[in-house]
This record gives sequence, structure tokens and C-alpha cells, in this order.
Amino acid sequence: MFIAKLFLVAAALSSSVLASPTTPRNSTKQWEFSEIPPSKDLVWYPCKGGFFCAMLDVPLDYLKPKLGRSYIPLVKYPASTTPYKGMALTNPGGPGNSGVQFLEGYATRLLVPVIGSNYDVVSWDPRGVNNSIPLADCKLSSNLTGSSTAPQLLRRELDKLHGPNLSQDVFEEYYAQAQGVAEECGAAIGGPLDAGPHMTTATVARDMISIIDAFQKSHEGKKCGDRGLLNYWGISYGTFLGQTFASMFPHRVGKVVLDGVVDADEWIKYTGRNLINDADATFSTFFLYCHLAGPTACAFYKGTTPHDIFLRFENIVTQLDPVVAYANNWTNATAIELLLLSMKSILFSNSYEPIFTFPSIAYGLVAVESVLPDLTLEKLDILEKKLGLNTTASLPDEYLWGNANTCSDVGDVVRGDSLESFQGRIKEFEQVSFLAGESRVVGSFPCVFWNITSDDRFTGPFGGKTRNPILFVSNTLDPITPIDNGKKGTKIFEAAQLLTIEGTGHSSIGPQNKCSYAKLNTFFQEGKLPGKDNYCKLEAGPWNITVEGTLEKRADLEGARSGLVGLKRV
Repeated sequence: MFIAKLFLVAAALSSSVLASPTTPRNSTKQWEFSEIPPSKDLVWYPCKGGFFCAMLDVPLDYLKPKLGRSYIPLVKYPASTTPYKGMALTNPGGPGNSGVQFLEGYATRLLVPVIGSNYDVVSWDPRGVNNSIPLADCKLSSNLTGSSTAPQLLRRELDKLHGPNLSQDVFEEYYAQAQGVAEECGAAIGGPLDAGPHMTTATVARDMISIIDAFQKSHEGKKCGDRGLLNYWGISYGTFLGQTFASMFPHRVGKVVLDGVVDADEWIKYTGRNLINDADATFSTFFLYCHLAGPTACAFYKGTTPHDIFLRFENIVTQLDPVVAYANNWTNATAIELLLLSMKSILFSNSYEPIFTFPSIAYGLVAVESVLPDLTLEKLDILEKKLGLNTTASLPDEYLWGNANTCSDVGDVVRGDSLESFQGRIKEFEQVSFLAGESRVVGSFPCVFWNITSDDRFTGPFGGKTRNPILFVSNTLDPITPIDNGKKGTKIFEAAQLLTIEGTGHSSIGPQNKCSYAKLNTFFQEGKLPGKDNYCKLEAGPWNITVEGTLEKRADLEGARSGLVGLKRV
């Protein structure tokens, strides 16, 4: 589970830096991680034009500290105002996403304005990821990134999303693909000194303690009263990491925000539940915003109601039935299945940040509509190039890194399960979400064959009393972390509160709600929970449209929502 990056413009990075007593004398040089010597202290080197980088030397295995060492890459956007508040860590989710890249892209546009410019805002690449050492490099052979159907689907990042009514061949190819990936990853990164056995969330939580302890000993750390506590903004999977940390080290919890909340119990049980409950409802707001934007702004506009726009969408979907196509030996059956999968992948992932992506979805649906009358693989290829899709790339590293983390976390929950044993779950999840139902099951396949194990796993109990109360944050409509998870967080962690954002998208980043960001800033600056003032109303959404009231109670949206429910049964 990760923050959608499509259609986003990376923020310009500030070139100003603060002098630091731990900064090497050659402060004009911009250092690469490969050039930075690892240290058990936080030694910061200028990097990336306005940032500082460090490589923290930590035990490879905290339970066997003599086994070897691991080097954790960190990046810091330094504080520029007073009073200095210390260090705030952030994790963007995934699992498998790079915290270094996240901070580079979001420091000035989001993280610093919300947390405060009097914090050092710091992130890191978790175990096995990106610049970390040892790196989880599975070195997949070419047959796992070749031209068969399953690799094509995985290259389209369809581990996140698939549609109902897929042919059985797709599941069989996914299953076989997952076996090949897991076996080659096991051989490449499964040794005791490799990254694989040391990528669990529990190990990453221990790394966070190492980061805090190193900061506590630093010159900057000694200026802070609560330097031994975790200040943290965790997003998506980062909320599972945060709940794990708070459950393992409750006495080290400082100002902790968990935003876009994962159900920790269901995550570790690997049921796939409590993730996509609101995926279809979140996407359904596209029809409302498109209608309110009007025909000039929304390319997919039609009729006089949001339901009319939905009916136009439904007409596309009903023409993309691969089961019927294969049963009737249609020559374009493969093209139909690939288009359905590609389209749903885009619709689901772009429901994460609708303010930025809904206008592009409108143009994309018009383009899909144009190829339906005479759909072929050749026309599909032209369409994908027109839409800027890359279907020839290898499996993304984040996919492999995410598997390494998740499968190590959940252990043997699904290990060895047959494809037949998943059939009931496939049917169950098809009824949960038209957009993302089967992906919750298919995403489990790599863990069936994952043979890398770890002794450092935390499986609960989650919750309890923490030194300082946690602030959970949820949107009323979130495609991958429904609001019920945030409500649960406040029940299992003593004195925790939930900040509710009336809006659509994944985490607070989705709706870009100014009210919520102001309340988060108050929390990081003063440690004050919102109390009874814990609700932020709808603000400007896609196409800069402001909707009155709540999205859930919009009568003009009921037709589209009920229509999507109907598509689950097509």
C-alpha cells in the first residue's frame, strides 16, 4: 500500500542550508549516499541541494547483534526557524517506498509547512530499500519480466488492482509468476547476511529507536527537552509501522500522527480485509465532481446528472468482459482483458489523489471509449502510448521490496496454500469492490512461496497506553484505508483521538484539506489534540469545486454508487 505519484509535479527544493557542527568541512560538495561513510553517530553531509544526508550504522539483526551491520540512509531538511523543536521522522507508506525520495519531493510543498520549519524533518530508506545496505536486489531472470500475460499485468502495477470476471488463466499466471519471483528473491536475498531476513516492520521500528538515540546524543538533540521521544508523521503503511512502534516502545511515543490508517490486526493476519471497503465509493465521487465541473472542464461530461456520467462509464465497462470474449473465441479477447485491467489500475490508483488526477481520468476515459469499436492489441498499444503508460518496464523495485517486508511480517499465514484455496476469497472480495476486489487476494500470492523467514516479528497485541496520546487521521472516503480503521485506532490506544476529514482520497494528502493541516501543525507545535474540534469540513476538490455538506449524503450521487454496486455482480 503507497501514495499515488501520477500527475504530480515535484516541488522545487530549497538551496538554503543551516550550518551544523556535525557537517563535514567541505560543505560545498553535494554528497551521494555511496560516498558517505557509515557512522553510529548522525553525521550529516550536504546533499541534493538544500538537504543533508547520513548513513547510520546499526545492527543487521538486533536479536543477534554480532551477526553483522546494516547501514540506514537518512535525509534531513533542516530547521530554519526558532524555537528549535528537534527532529520529526516521516514514513510515506508502501511498504517498499523510499523515505528519502518522499522527503525530496514533499519537504517544501507539504511536510515542512505542516510539521513546522522549526523541526529537522527527517526520513529514511527502510531495510532493503533503495539506498539501504544490504540492498534487497532479487536480480530477477528475464523469463520473469518477459512477454507472457502475467508479467505484463505485474508491470502495469496490477498487484494493486484488478477487476472482477477475469479469466482463470490470469490467476494461474499470477500464481506461477509469484512462485518464480519468490524463489529467485529467496535465492538472492535470503541468506543470513542478506537483506531479506531483516526487513520486518519490527526491525524497522528498532531502527527508529536507533535513529532517535543517535539524535539524542547529537549537538542538535541535546538542545531538545524530549529528544528521546519519537515525533512522527506516518502515512498509509507508515501507520502500521507507527502502531508497531507504539506497541513495542510505548514509553518512547512523543508527537505521533498516523494518517490514512491501516488495521494493524488484519494486516498482520493478512486477511486483506479493512482495506478496500470504500474504494468504489471513493471513485464514485468522480461522477459528481465531473458533473459539477461541467462539459467545458470535464471531458467525460454527459447528460444532466452524475448518474448520466456513470452510465457512460458503465457502457465502457460492459463492453470489456474477458470471460465472454474468451468463451466466444473473440480474436481481441486478450486486448479486452488487458484494457480492463489497465483501466481499473489507473482508476483505483488515481483515486488516491483525486484533486490532481480526476481531470486526467476524464481524458483517459474518453480515449478508452474511442478504441472500443474496433479494439485490437495494436490499438491498445497506441492508446497506452497516448496516455503515457509504460508497459515494457521491469517489475518495479517497490513491488519486490514490498513483498519482502510484507511476507516476512506475516510469516506462514498463507505459505503453501494452493490456488484453489483462494477461490472463496476471490468471490468474497469481488463483492467488496468492483475496482480492487481481486487484487487483495492476488497480492497474497508471493507470500505463498516466500521462503525467507525472520525471528524479529511483532504480531501484537497492538494498542495500550503510550507516553503521549496518538493522533489518528482519516478521510470520510479513502480508497485503501477506510475511516473505520482510524476509529479502531482510538479504541485500542489509550487517550488517542481521531481527526476526521470530510473528503475523498488517500490520507490527508488526498483532499489537501487546509483545516486538517492547521490542526496537525498545532499538534506538532504544541502537542495539543483537537479535542471536540476534530472535524474538518469539505474544501475545494477536483476542478476546484467546493461541494456543500457531506459526500456520503449526496442524493445526486446515489445512482452512481448503486451502479458500481451493480457492477460487482456483472
